[in-house]
Amino acid sequence: MSKTRREQLREETEADIKNVARRQMAVEGAASLSLRAIAREMGLSAPALYRYFDSRDALVTTLIVEAYTDLALAVETAVSSHLPTAHAERFSAAANAYRQWAITHPQDYSLIYGTPIPGYEAPRESTVAPAARVNVAIGTVLATALQDGYLTLPETYASLPDGLQHDLDMVAAYLDDQRFSPAIILLTMSVWSRLHGLVWGELYEHFAPNIADSGELFQVEIETMRWQLGLA
Repeated sequence: MSKTRREQLREETEADIKNVARRQMAVEGAASLSLRAIAREMGLSAPALYRYFDSRDALVTTLIVEAYTDLALAVETAVSSHLPTAHAERFSAAANAYRQWAITHPQDYSLIYGTPIPGYEAPRESTVAPAARVNVAIGTVLATALQDGYLTLPETYASLPDGLQHDLDMVAAYLDDQRFSPAIILLTMSVWSRLHGLVWGELYEHFAPNIADSGELFQVEIETMRWQLGLA
């Protein structure tokens, strides 16, 4: 069913609002995001803007959900470009897609993984599922490799502290997918934290000058992870 002209105009205006918001975040940071400032830049009145987003938090939530979804789609697409049996290649593809998306969308990456916005609390019912998608994509690569005998779990995972084991069991129950054992969930968290550390350090120049700019450091670390996991 084709959209009406009014529906098309609304979608276009919402897209413009989000683009202006991203530009403002890039310049002033997410904490400074203001619907009134967006309205001024777009030549709209504040009440007119509230017809599209009834609060700053509603706009932030929309931007967060779109960022998580877009990142996950980039990783999922990269993984699906390789055969399910090409475990090492799928792992590298996921990692490189994660980094490339962050470099291309630094303000969105900072929004979802950076400093929390004062006074904003993300609604779990809207953000948890999109936030989990990228980890599910990475975890699926790891779980498939383990099933096929091409991944080695750390020996320390065989005997975890009771509290951690309980929490991982809770996450596994929430996911309700037999591929995601507590060990795979923990390994996915570990892999993601290493990817995030490398990407965040590169984006915000936390490494020694020039050492991460070419991407060679990232590639070396991905090869190291593949070797440590038994994928290489």
